[in-house]
Amino acid sequence: CACLRRGLSRARRTNAARGVRGVDTRTRHTGQMPSSSSSDASSSSSSSETNASDDSTHVAAVARASAPPPAAAAASAPAPARDAQVSSRARELISRGLLPIARGALVAEDDDRRPEPSAVDVGAARGQDRDRQGESLRAIKRKKAEMRSKDLCRYKARGEVCKLGKRCGYAHDVEGFTRDKPPDIKAACVFINASGAKCPFGIRCRFAGGHERMRGSRCVEAEMNVLGDEMQKRLSRNAYAFPKSDAALKAAGIEVKCLSFAQKSKVERNAGGQGYHGACEPARVNERERRGPLDFKNKLYVAPLTTVGNLPFRRVCVDLGADITVSEMAMASNLLKGDRKEWALLRRHPSEKFYGVQVCGGYPDLMSRCAELLDNEVRCDFIDVNMGCPIDGVCAKGAGSSLMRDTDRLKNVVRSMTAVSSTPVTIKLRMGYFDDPSKYVAHDIIPRATKWGAAAATLHGRTREQRYSRLADWSYIDRCSAVAAESGLTLVGNGDVYTFEDYNANVANPNIATCMIGRGAIIKPWLMTEIKEQRHWDISANERLDLFKDFCSYGLEHWGSDSMGVEKTRRYLLEWMSYTHRYVPIGLLEQHVVPKLHLRPMRYVGRSDLETKLASDDVKDWLEISEMCGLGRPDESFKFVPKHASNSYTKESAEAAASWVDVGEENG
Repeated sequence: CACLRRGLSRARRTNAARGVRGVDTRTRHTGQMPSSSSSDASSSSSSSETNASDDSTHVAAVARASAPPPAAAAASAPAPARDAQVSSRARELISRGLLPIARGALVAEDDDRRPEPSAVDVGAARGQDRDRQGESLRAIKRKKAEMRSKDLCRYKARGEVCKLGKRCGYAHDVEGFTRDKPPDIKAACVFINASGAKCPFGIRCRFAGGHERMRGSRCVEAEMNVLGDEMQKRLSRNAYAFPKSDAALKAAGIEVKCLSFAQKSKVERNAGGQGYHGACEPARVNERERRGPLDFKNKLYVAPLTTVGNLPFRRVCVDLGADITVSEMAMASNLLKGDRKEWALLRRHPSEKFYGVQVCGGYPDLMSRCAELLDNEVRCDFIDVNMGCPIDGVCAKGAGSSLMRDTDRLKNVVRSMTAVSSTPVTIKLRMGYFDDPSKYVAHDIIPRATKWGAAAATLHGRTREQRYSRLADWSYIDRCSAVAAESGLTLVGNGDVYTFEDYNANVANPNIATCMIGRGAIIKPWLMTEIKEQRHWDISANERLDLFKDFCSYGLEHWGSDSMGVEKTRRYLLEWMSYTHRYVPIGLLEQHVVPKLHLRPMRYVGRSDLETKLASDDVKDWLEISEMCGLGRPDESFKFVPKHASNSYTKESAEAAASWVDVGEENG
């Protein structure tokens, strides 16, 4: 950050004179006026006429939804008085998709500031998963086995006799482990508190040096939805019974194809010739009655977020005001196999009062069995089915967005799940699979989802082909909300919510229960606080650092305080920071400019060294912040490559900053 700090004193003088800028606006998509890139009403209306079902009542409902509700139209109206105050420079930058930052805080991009990584460094850094590493599964398993052989057995770490004997793949040499163990981190262990609780990791804990003299003030609460050993064995051996699914699928005339021929034969033998739908052991019967309708109205709903939406992150969001949280997307096939990694995604903290699990699968036999399993074994308030995931690997399996290409199969998935689950089932959709407005199908699915048994639907205002490019089409969501209201289905909107004005404008439509907040919550999780308090929060760098510290504490509770847990916490913290560095403090923006999710920031200097470091896209700076959060210094072999491409500083933003740094006073 050396080049960034050169402009620090100038930025401080500018910011001291400027102060916090509050903005009052109700526009939706851009920093100054409504966007023209979303689909117009006529194109969406034609899509309704093209894709309407044969049901005459449904056709009439779609026709009546051809115009946005009056409340939504009023909310999307421009604000002439505020737009007139935006400078011409800000207008020009916004038209180019750039976020107008105050001139005094800008720094010209230095192309030679950081050397390009060598091929060796890039190859070494691709060690987080198979896709980026390119190693075979056998090589990965061999490497993990070598790591386990160097790690101390969990029983030996607590001074107990190992219960696994020769089957244990961990080291039993306590002296050798203590000698080779990295230096302890000088901080309090999250598991040691005033009540005298013991650390479950014993001498393996990276904070073992402070076990006797440092105690925390917070008690660690046990997580829910933990997969037990016996349950894992039953699932892996196909010994779990699915009587409700068997009956529902048989009544619908759907064959169970999610089992191989060998698995079917094995289960059939165990069932005593009663057919392969049976099982050798009875499942635990869930005696819960079917619940009433879900109440999403005006509740802050954090979207299920792959990788970043883990349990520690959700706890941070709950602390900041989130009402509804959802697990990361889990594949139904892996849950039925008893995959521990997949089940770990479903864990729930007691602070998550309104909690759902999201599953993904493409076929009714698979999803019916998964719904019965979750209904019996998982504590959640609703089961959400992902029908909008655009990832190629998911769509290739007939799941995610590919379901929108086969509405009959989609219908069977929802019906088969709701028939066996007392837990409410919700669905998450996109506008359609194809980017052609005449091929949108959400308006055709939503009014029929109630008859299929769905309790609610979430609509993302983009298509599968669009992925996350361009702006979310809230005009289409508004029109679908009218159809949903007539069918009695609760509808949640999703897309580009980044400020409390965005949220207010979207929920001004009475037919939209609330907004699901995705990337906005990753970049600035205090967005939930802004919405509840109806203000722009010019959050300080120290307050943002405190959020990272809370995440690390929650991460150590979740992943563990041993070496593996510390490094997992660090890695997920860096994944989160690959998004948060895009945030630009409201006090550094040009006057009367509202930050928007699609606007890219130019490189800038913060009002303090820490704020500048938080805006850096350099992994070295992120590692320094992880040390400040109590994770200690990482191992020299530690490498990191963000899983998702979310780089803030584009070439165009760098060129804009260079042309703006030495310009005269701000215009307007």
